[in-house]
Amino acid sequence: MWGMQDKTINSALLALRKQIIRGKLDGLTHVEALLMMRGVDMPAVLPAQRPDVARRGHMAAMVLDALRDGPKPLREIAAHVASKRPEIDERAAYVRTTQALDKLKRKERVVLECGRDGCLWQLAQ
Repeated sequence: MWGMQDKTINSALLALRKQIIRGKLDGLTHVEALLMMRGVDMPAVLPAQRPDVARRGHMAAMVLDALRDGPKPLREIAAHVASKRPEIDERAAYVRTTQALDKLKRKERVVLECGRDGCLWQLAQ
């Protein structure tokens, strides 16, 4: 049975292994050798979550925020999103804004009105 200190060491080695794998750093064979010597199972290491992934509902909230002061074209809403999420490029902001607007439209939270001046998105009544 491992004592508390051994458990801490094992956890630290596993965390270091994960960091080495995700960061493609040197030293993996040494850390894995230590873990094997200690009899610790080494689980698969999943890729880190992309830093530009929005939390659930975050995109929708940004889109709705952009529309609070009135109707806007898609490009203007995407520019608002890009300003709030500097870690994503303008193209990604445009694509994600389009996806968020589509979901919000299906939920009847926004509507698209088209006229002589083009198409504008606005909050549903």
